[in-house]
Amino acid sequence: MAEPTGADHAAEYGAEHAGSAFPPFEASTFSSQIFWLTISFVILYLLLSRLILPKLGGIIEQRKGKIASDLDEASRMKAEADEALAETETQLAKARADARAKAEKTRAEIDSRIADATAAKAAEIDERLGEAEERIEKLKAEHMAKVADISVATTTAILAQLGVSSSDKNVKAAVSKSVEEVSA
Repeated sequence: MAEPTGADHAAEYGAEHAGSAFPPFEASTFSSQIFWLTISFVILYLLLSRLILPKLGGIIEQRKGKIASDLDEASRMKAEADEALAETETQLAKARADARAKAEKTRAEIDSRIADATAAKAAEIDERLGEAEERIEKLKAEHMAKVADISVATTTAILAQLGVSSSDKNVKAAVSKSVEEVSA
């Protein structure tokens, strides 16, 4: 026996269904369909309005409350952090000012000590310088006296060799005058 083709199969088995339409589109079943559709929607509406939506609404309200409390807590914590930051900055500024004041005080003390030490050393140096000048003047006077004696002796000897005779008084006066001119 030969296999039936698609067209043969449809002709053989489709004949029993050929007269009936798609069930939701049959006018004879509209009333029962509308009844069950209404029952289904009412049940669905009641389930949604009485059970599901209130739970969802409660969850949403609870979440809103949680978000609001979290925002309030965050605002409070931010305000505390701002206060702590301001206090820290104030303390830091005070510490810097104290450090500057201590540094200035220390600098002033050191400058004062340096000035005192410098003045003491300057006085000591001036004293030593005065003593040295006195010694120099004393040595200069001694040496100038020796130079005057040597000059008188030398001048007398030179004049004697030249055949000029002069008194010691005149030679001493001339040498003293020359030494005074050189000293001045």
